Amino acid sequence: MNKIAIVGKGGVGKSFITYALSKFFAQKANKVLVVDCDESNKSLFRLFGFAHSPKDFMDFLGGKKAVQQKLIKKFKDKEAKINILEKGLVTLESIPTEFIQQDGNIFLISIGKISHPMEGCACPMGVVSREFLEKIELKKDELVIVDTEAGVEHFGRGIEQGIDVVLAIAEPYLDSIEVAKRAYFLAKDMGKRAYLLFNKVTSNLKERLEKTLEQQDIELLGFIDFYPEVYASALDGKIPENKSVFSEIEKIGEKIYGI
Repeated sequence: MNKIAIVGKGGVGKSFITYALSKFFAQKANKVLVVDCDESNKSLFRLFGFAHSPKDFMDFLGGKKAVQQKLIKKFKDKEAKINILEKGLVTLESIPTEFIQQDGNIFLISIGKISHPMEGCACPMGVVSREFLEKIELKKDELVIVDTEAGVEHFGRGIEQGIDVVLAIAEPYLDSIEVAKRAYFLAKDMGKRAYLLFNKVTSNLKERLEKTLEQQDIELLGFIDFYPEVYASALDGKIPENKSVFSEIEKIGEKIYGI
């Protein structure tokens, strides 16, 4: 287990779980590379306590327009495989410091964001995300956690191709569960190990949620309780400090760690 993707419907807590799992794995003396593949949400860096986001990795490749032009040329040339990272394998050490924010054993990289109206679709970010995750070469003590965009479109872009484990996050309501289930089975279709995790759950709903998954061949990793104070911290733009929720996520991390 070297690369984990956190997926699910918008608002289910993907970014917070990405943050909390990263803290857990970093405490295990691992170097954790957090890859922000969500081109819409710009707030992940705040969870880690950084004053600003790292420069977009797209800029390392010349910017979105340069990547678009490369893609157009390669399509015109009918190249069977599109390579944007032409230098081959990527290592943590090979990424220039301005494209990484670091706090101890945690390293944050942001693939790219939609920043201006009419700048076109996010397809170039998807291509770069997929190739980056396929080509990042990890040492024994390094792992990657990916915060994906909301929904399942990134499966269509093949971003999970370079992933080992897909963790589908759901809140206890139907639309969220359906998106998580779709992501779970898409991951399975790609031959990936997949697990479902319920977030923001009150104790009276746990048994009912377990029953909804019966006979569906879905591996449930567990539940994270609902904590209003975590929301309050997010509203203030602060790092959540609730010890109970981190204790629950540590248990989830231990399960993943043993995979």
